[in-house]
Amino acid sequence: MNIEDKVKGAIYGQAIGDALGLSTEFMSKSEVQKAYPNGINSYEDIQLDAHTERWIKGDWTDDTDQMLCILDAILEEGSLSVNGVSKKFMEWYLGEPMGIGNTVFSVLSDKDFLHTPQAVSKKVWELSGRQAAANGGVMRTSILGIWDHTNPDKVEHNAKEICQITHYDPRCVASCVAVSIAISRLLLGAKNDEDIIKECIKRARAYDNKIEDSLSNLPNNIEALKLDEPSSIGYTYKALAAGFWVFKHSKSFEEGIKCIIYEGGDADTNASVGGAILGTKYGYADIPEQLKEGLVYRAELDTRIDQLLRLLDSNIQPGYLE
Repeated sequence: MNIEDKVKGAIYGQAIGDALGLSTEFMSKSEVQKAYPNGINSYEDIQLDAHTERWIKGDWTDDTDQMLCILDAILEEGSLSVNGVSKKFMEWYLGEPMGIGNTVFSVLSDKDFLHTPQAVSKKVWELSGRQAAANGGVMRTSILGIWDHTNPDKVEHNAKEICQITHYDPRCVASCVAVSIAISRLLLGAKNDEDIIKECIKRARAYDNKIEDSLSNLPNNIEALKLDEPSSIGYTYKALAAGFWVFKHSKSFEEGIKCIIYEGGDADTNASVGGAILGTKYGYADIPEQLKEGLVYRAELDTRIDQLLRLLDSNIQPGYLE
């Protein structure tokens, strides 16, 4: 499997997980079973309701929108910067930010955001009593595992800096670092799942040592993660655990994505994280054609991927974020 297939798999995996995961977002597992007794095999299977009808079938949500903001900033500048990504987030916010989460809204709506984004992010976190650890950072971090993937120190640094633009909690940072490192290791050809997880834990626990409990004690059954538990469906470690559970237990992209979305909860975010990791692990070629072809904005995704691959092949050596 060549690196282009893995890069394309990561980005498509995120977008497809997001778009297909919308089908069961905010549902309990029992509600999913009642609504989809024959399973979910394509975007056409998505049942429209007051929530899902806001999107065209095959469209992704804010999870992938924000990932593409980061990617667009990279493509525009030929490098990665906090200011560049913050500007792209603001452009998205001033448009039609479908599905925007409370944490992101609170940060981007602050008048000082573009001047001092991380300071605003920290302020919003502190106003929550330092309790806000939402999954809005980890859901978009996949691209940071691709950019600068040959240097794990830079991947870690970049993941932290971009997460803190909106999500300052150490648990959010740890989640972003873990997912980004996993993707970068897979791009470099790492094969041993346990070794990859150990590397992710080693780097991420520098920000929050509780992450080790989430990643080293993954249950044998995904149901044990309780992804549909109402009080915690948006928690960053829920999405993290879902992504790493399918990374460890699933034998294909499709199998892993379905495992996640059939559990309900914040399914589009959980499947965005899992989809990006699985897409990197198994590659673009492993993703079912109907899921690739059914993406509404596939052409735009392909254009960005082509630009990214050219940039990765160039002599540009991206450095640390300032």
